[in-house]
Amino acid sequence: MKSNDIILGILLKNPATGYEVKEKFSTSFSNFYNASFGSIYPILHKLTQENKVAFKTVVQEDKPNKKIYSITKKGKIAFQQYLRQPVEGEKIKWDFMVRLFYSKYLTWPERLGLIDSEITTRKSEIQSLTILRERLRTQHIDQYQLFCLNL
Repeated sequence: MKSNDIILGILLKNPATGYEVKEKFSTSFSNFYNASFGSIYPILHKLTQENKVAFKTVVQEDKPNKKIYSITKKGKIAFQQYLRQPVEGEKIKWDFMVRLFYSKYLTWPERLGLIDSEITTRKSEIQSLTILRERLRTQHIDQYQLFCLNL
């Protein structure tokens, strides 16, 4: 799975600006995939060069012009090919686990602080995802998207 596959999927539903694509990464995909503006815009540029995405420029008064990207027929074919490929193995990068693995080199209070901090972070993430789930229900997400969010 690559960010460009996800971006094609995002554009499959609706045309979007780069900012709106980033918003999807920050909400719908936040619990299992992340991408920054620094990676999204180069990917959109590359997908445009590959004729998988097209854009139209919208002139705005008192604001910079914005590009609205949409998926092309070639992009739809590429996305369908991605969906039909074998699923990649799960790869987890979890800084907390690396630090916990080596926590014997910390003092007992530092270890407890590390664990308490992770618990606080996870509780905050659960709260954010609960709020997001309620917000997305009003946007009529499908059962598979809701399942991913709940998972």
